[in-house]
Amino acid sequence: MSLRTRFIVTVVAIVAVTATLFASLSIVVLDRTLRSNFIDRLHSGAQTIASTVDVHHGRISLDPSDLRTLNSLQADTPFGVYDAGGRQIAGDTPPTAAQSALTQRVTVPVTRDNHTFGTVAVWQSNEWIGDFDRTAAMVSVGIGLFLVVLGAIASLRVARRVLMLERLEAAFSRERRFVADASHELRAPLAVLRAETELALRRERTGNEYRAALASIAREGARLEELVNELLATARAEVDAREQETLDANELLTNLGDRVRATAATRGIEIRVENSGVMLAQANRATLERALLAIAHNAIRYGRDDGTVRMRSLRDDGLVRIEIADDGPGFTSDALAHATERFWRGDTARQRDGTGLGLAIARAFVEANRGTLQIANSTVGGAVVTIELASS
Repeated sequence: MSLRTRFIVTVVAIVAVTATLFASLSIVVLDRTLRSNFIDRLHSGAQTIASTVDVHHGRISLDPSDLRTLNSLQADTPFGVYDAGGRQIAGDTPPTAAQSALTQRVTVPVTRDNHTFGTVAVWQSNEWIGDFDRTAAMVSVGIGLFLVVLGAIASLRVARRVLMLERLEAAFSRERRFVADASHELRAPLAVLRAETELALRRERTGNEYRAALASIAREGARLEELVNELLATARAEVDAREQETLDANELLTNLGDRVRATAATRGIEIRVENSGVMLAQANRATLERALLAIAHNAIRYGRDDGTVRMRSLRDDGLVRIEIADDGPGFTSDALAHATERFWRGDTARQRDGTGLGLAIARAFVEANRGTLQIANSTVGGAVVTIELASS
């Protein structure tokens, strides 16, 4: 998962969790407030009825006038008046057992002079509170989804700006590293050139001595040119790889084998390309060919004399894998960790003349094509370099 995707997912998750918690707490608070107010209203109505009924000779007494008064006071709320024995003496039919689950009931005593002569009960359906809760939940879900979408859009915009700054910082970092590497690697051949020139000019020399000095200068000049070209190729890898197309990996390997076969023949190395049919991948042709050529030259340089360099491609879980293997000494443990770093030459088992940029250039071009480069040792001996690209 890319950094941008992780950032957006994190922001969306935070917004979603926050909106869910806020909506849940709001609904709970509103539900409790409504129920409390509802009970208070019923309790007030029951108290009004209890204070209205008359008590004569120790018993609740209700005449037609009292009933009309009570009915007018509680026009929208059913009620019941009960004597001390619990017998209903006035009011509406109480709710059934099935209706009681959706009914709120409040009972208050009928008291006079600190004596209780019966009770008054009022009840009313509380189903509307559940309906309100469900409506509030649906509205909250809608608002929550809106906030999630809004958060995703906002985080995407922020991510673009932040990641643009990160890309600029990465570009500056690559430029600083490029300058440092270039100055480090160019210093040695430039010193040789200067020393050879100063020695040649210090006194008169024979023709053979001048030729030897010029030959040394030419070698260092060629090394300088090689270093500059490879450093520039590494620096331009990301730009050159932007224009991609659909390529046949087997075709690339076949062409690669033809290009390096003559070089391999100087050491008696056989180039063996295993063709497995059309294997389409998405990449930039020029940069991928440059990466494959660097890997092939590396395999030929470090492979066994009169040995074999094998090239093949295969499809694996939506990816195209390209493998180039030699039968040389393989990578040491240090090389497995550092061989794709620029100018690393610490591997004595695979150390010969070179700039130390071959695998580094290959990795830069492969990663610019949104692929990966992996190095390993084969179980039967030798080194294996694997490139994985998105299949097309």
